[in-house]
Amino acid sequence: MSKNCIVCSSNGSTPLYSGILKCSSCGYVYADLEMNQSEFEALYAVGYFNGEEYSNYLSDQKNHEKNFKLRLRLLDKYIDSYRYKSLLEIGCAYGFFLNLVKDKFKSVVGVDITNEGVSYAKNQLQLNAHKVDLLQWDFENYKFDVVCMWDVIEHLKSPDLYLKKISENMTSGGILSITTGDIDSAMAKFRGRRWRLIHPPTHAHYFSKSTLSRLLDRYGFDIVNIEYCGFHRSIDNIAYNIFVLRLQMPVIYRILKKLHITNLGVYLNLHDIMYVIAKKR
Repeated sequence: MSKNCIVCSSNGSTPLYSGILKCSSCGYVYADLEMNQSEFEALYAVGYFNGEEYSNYLSDQKNHEKNFKLRLRLLDKYIDSYRYKSLLEIGCAYGFFLNLVKDKFKSVVGVDITNEGVSYAKNQLQLNAHKVDLLQWDFENYKFDVVCMWDVIEHLKSPDLYLKKISENMTSGGILSITTGDIDSAMAKFRGRRWRLIHPPTHAHYFSKSTLSRLLDRYGFDIVNIEYCGFHRSIDNIAYNIFVLRLQMPVIYRILKKLHITNLGVYLNLHDIMYVIAKKR
């Protein structure tokens, strides 16, 4: 992590929770981590999608698609096929969102650092996906009209550098859409260190409406819409996260599986995930 705040460039911080720091000037919250690129990429190997973060990401495809359809419903209000012809998704994983929008744009491209996800997107869904870190990717002077980061910015090693590169390779008036947790939400404050979205090292950045707005402004973006968004989750993934990953009580998870309770799904809006749409100046 940089010693200077990525939002306001201040070099002062105070502990918020164990291993979590808060900028003394602007309030930006981040995990106190030091990782090289290989260590960072190792976090998102096949195990991340199968056991370490998700019970089985691929088998939960229907719920992921439901979430992307919700995101697209709002995004559609800000784009039209005459003006916006190219889309880039950063953190495309297995390509479910790209597959959903591939016929809405002349060009859709995805990048991610997970081998398995990109391989599935390319070989099974026949999508234009690349296994590469955006900061090492050569755009070849190509500029995108729409860029999406769904639950991604909190994972990035250097989100400020990502926004800088996005801005440099986006058309004027282009649309950037982001979903991420709100550290200033009532739920985050109520749960404190136990808030479900605080789990470094995979979640390293914790923005508020204020700090994310300020960071976007720094790189030439004006927010045109910001609201809390709900999400679909399978009971399987919820139970796995609670009983296996957090409480380390896998026997309860196995019981729920045998009772077929985990086959069900649920929609939640805890008002702690921001959906931000910004326009490039």
